[in-house]
Amino acid sequence: MEAPAVSTLALSEQQIMLGQEINSSGNSNDLATALSTGDYEQVLCSAPAKAIFGSDLGDASSIGSIVSGTTPFDSEFAASDISEFVTALAQRYVQEHGPEGWRQMTWVGAACLNAFIQTNWTGPELVLDPISLFPGDIDTRLAESFIATQVLELPEDADKHEIGRREHMGGRVYLGAKQSEARKRFDRDVLRLLERDGEEAYSLTPRALYLYFARLLLVDIPANNVDARDAASPVAQWWAARTVRVQQTLLEYPSQTLLNEILTHYAAASRALPESPVRQAYTNRLAKSVEKQGTMDDYSMDDDIFEVIEAKKAEKAHDPMTRSDQLGSAGSSAATSSVAAVDVAAWETVDSDSREIWARYLLEIAVAFSQHQMAADSTQHLAQAQAASGLEWKMTGVKGRRTKFQSFDVTQLVVDATSRKRAGDAADEENERVPENMKINDDTLLEEIALTGDAPDAAPLAVIDRCILLALCQNVENENPVNGLTSEQMRPFISRVLDRASNWSVYTTGLLQRSRLEASKTRTAERSVLQLQALVDQIARPQPGELEAGASERLAYLPVLALPSQWDLESELARRFVSLGVIRSALDIFERLEQWDEVIASFVLLGQEEVAERFVQDQLAATPDRPKLWCVLGDLKKDPDHWRHAWEISGCRYARAMRSLGAYHYEQSQFDKAAECYKKALHLNPLFEKSWFLLGCASLQTEDWKTAVQAFQRVVALDHERGDAWNNLASAYLQMGQGSSERAWYALREATRCNFDSWKVWSNFMHTSLSLHQYASAIHAMSRIVTLRAESEGAASVDLEALRTIISVLTRGTLVEGLPPAAAQRKEEQYTRYVEHLLVEQIETRITRSAPLWRTMAEFWFWRKDYSHCLDCHVKAHRALAQQAEISYDAALFKEAVDSVLELVSAYENLGDKTQTVRQPSSENTDGENQQAESRKSAAVEQPVCPDWRRQAKMALRSLVGKGKQSFEGTPEYVRLTDALEELC
Repeated sequence: MEAPAVSTLALSEQQIMLGQEINSSGNSNDLATALSTGDYEQVLCSAPAKAIFGSDLGDASSIGSIVSGTTPFDSEFAASDISEFVTALAQRYVQEHGPEGWRQMTWVGAACLNAFIQTNWTGPELVLDPISLFPGDIDTRLAESFIATQVLELPEDADKHEIGRREHMGGRVYLGAKQSEARKRFDRDVLRLLERDGEEAYSLTPRALYLYFARLLLVDIPANNVDARDAASPVAQWWAARTVRVQQTLLEYPSQTLLNEILTHYAAASRALPESPVRQAYTNRLAKSVEKQGTMDDYSMDDDIFEVIEAKKAEKAHDPMTRSDQLGSAGSSAATSSVAAVDVAAWETVDSDSREIWARYLLEIAVAFSQHQMAADSTQHLAQAQAASGLEWKMTGVKGRRTKFQSFDVTQLVVDATSRKRAGDAADEENERVPENMKINDDTLLEEIALTGDAPDAAPLAVIDRCILLALCQNVENENPVNGLTSEQMRPFISRVLDRASNWSVYTTGLLQRSRLEASKTRTAERSVLQLQALVDQIARPQPGELEAGASERLAYLPVLALPSQWDLESELARRFVSLGVIRSALDIFERLEQWDEVIASFVLLGQEEVAERFVQDQLAATPDRPKLWCVLGDLKKDPDHWRHAWEISGCRYARAMRSLGAYHYEQSQFDKAAECYKKALHLNPLFEKSWFLLGCASLQTEDWKTAVQAFQRVVALDHERGDAWNNLASAYLQMGQGSSERAWYALREATRCNFDSWKVWSNFMHTSLSLHQYASAIHAMSRIVTLRAESEGAASVDLEALRTIISVLTRGTLVEGLPPAAAQRKEEQYTRYVEHLLVEQIETRITRSAPLWRTMAEFWFWRKDYSHCLDCHVKAHRALAQQAEISYDAALFKEAVDSVLELVSAYENLGDKTQTVRQPSSENTDGENQQAESRKSAAVEQPVCPDWRRQAKMALRSLVGKGKQSFEGTPEYVRLTDALEELC
């Protein structure tokens, strides 16, 4: 069934989504204009907003039959009544005003969303309290008790960067401020309405009612009439996706339900975008992404995930969303960001305005995927955003110096980036309305790297391109381990973004990333903390001054940036204090933010576990119905009863309680109970890779192979690079039997790709390949195992039975049974080359002291009729035993050496007189001839394998006779030696 037709975005809608100010007239366009300029209070106090929220109603009698339930005029009006009240008024409004009503409702919802973001992400603070949008005296009964309408002056001794004194700054809904009990209870109930999948929302979120309004107007109310809404307001789906993304950030852990909603809304929004090379493919891809998400009940053993993997690989050659070349890795000096020429050429046919809207849209999705740790999807969409924007960049090296007294130049990594030429480009001017860039003020380090070589041209970059560079920087962090090398790979991106002050949010994000990179370095740690402190404090200013950015600029690029919320930023500052050992200051921040896990961890670091327990008990005395506090107490005391109680008081809806209880049972080896707990938690929220993995491990222990397969399938669906999950999935398949070995082989093949240096994984792959007669894979696996283990473990790195199996299927003809003669010959020659490479290049060059191994290899060379090589293996097999000092007194070793030497003598007798064709260089060769000419002039010569084999055999026997005479003369083994020697004489 085809999706209904949707109108394309109007010019005003495109301008708003791009963060541009518009000038227009008309009813709904007046709202759009106010929204684009950041005047959200004007939108929320407009006539449409008053009609939607009911603030134009004089008294309860004017509501009439519109709302049958409790209204804000009633004293018992609660958060649970908001949806029914607003839904009734909004539906009446759109019925009366038709398409224009839908458009106006979209702008009001967008204003609510941006008001919430402004309150919690960017500032400056809105004076308008969302509760005042309701009619009646509810704004008096539930008024915010701490809002100052005028800026208060700081005390003379106050530091503007002192986090604990922010209440003096006035006009700010600061975190941890005291509210009236009624308002506190109302806000907490609103937050509960925003919770999903058993994940708790941040308890101190200021003005969460704004976000709930946005969700009602943009997501919930239009759900039953989405076609009419989208036809009237095509941009609404995009705003809905943004709303759900913001809702996701409030939760303690990501929600699968909200992720599905995000993808669904973005997919629907793409239908309203201008034509582009990726429009249809992108819509289809996001729809498939939604379909593949699900709970454990949605996975069965019949879902062949390996077919999906192969299909994805084949799809890359045809899907415009994936056929672009992989973005250049920032870890390579030759890295480049150029996407495939076909993509660039296709985008060149799209007009500039359409490219701008698509670049913004695709980048939003890339950032959303990155925030959900879905690196592969993020990289694909980031590549397309780059192609749409026209950004070209590459990582290169330039000579430069980092310190003031450095007397020599060292190559420095830099990013050479250039933006696409845009129509109407003006001279790039420094934006003075950006956060303060703190100085290092170090006696050694330079403020910036001084480049002495031919530095790339630092031409002004478009703001959207700076956002793309920040996203690329984030991808480097997501896809690499935390170490100094990763930091050096990220630094050039940040330097390029910060080389010129642009947008407030972009510059803030760049400074934040730089602060994170500098936190681990001694000389830059101080600036790192001061910079982070400055970023926290800039949001506290109540009104923008002449040199401060306004709301519209601050929010213009926020959806395409990974800028944390106010409380996350302050929490990061507190963690930075912990890393510096300033634990008491960090504890004060954590306590004010009510981040109880960090509070308890800080008390433990201070050695005050008893104080931590008393602290939690005090909090529970005040709010005994908080399941999170009971979980924190359970984590502190390791008491499963507390987690069970948290589960019960939440109405069996708090997933963290079951995750914690499952981890406890797993540590106690109570795997059946652990599996049961994880099933309950994952039923609520399946977006937990670790929980799926532990469920799979517990199911392996309880021999519940079906559940193990389902769990590990889910893990690899969430993270395709999880090698241990692929390995465990294969183990579950192997235990199931019944034709599951082939799926196990596919799983192990993926595991070897992810864990390329794990010999255990390669060993599992080798044995599974042998059981499925995949001998080429088995040979490759054995070669890799020898490479990994030979240096440390010698002959133990070779599985002798596996090697004998590989050689025997070749020498006995099993490999080519049933094949036509020509095909059999080709296959035999191919596998012969494989085995020769394994023996000569891998084993013989690394392992020299294993007699059984040399004898096994001798069998192969005998079959190859390479008698010289075969005899050489027998000689080395005997030497591996004869050269051991213990042979002169160890009876068992002496007996083994006797058997070996007699076998060697037999080989001499059977092979010594045989002739073998060898190629010898012609004497006509000169020094000036190349290797190819020398090979042409070589001649085939028949030579005996060992002309003096009898003498060699006697020497081997006499050597062993001499070593064993003192200890073993007269024994049966010694007699066998002397008899064999007499026969040769």
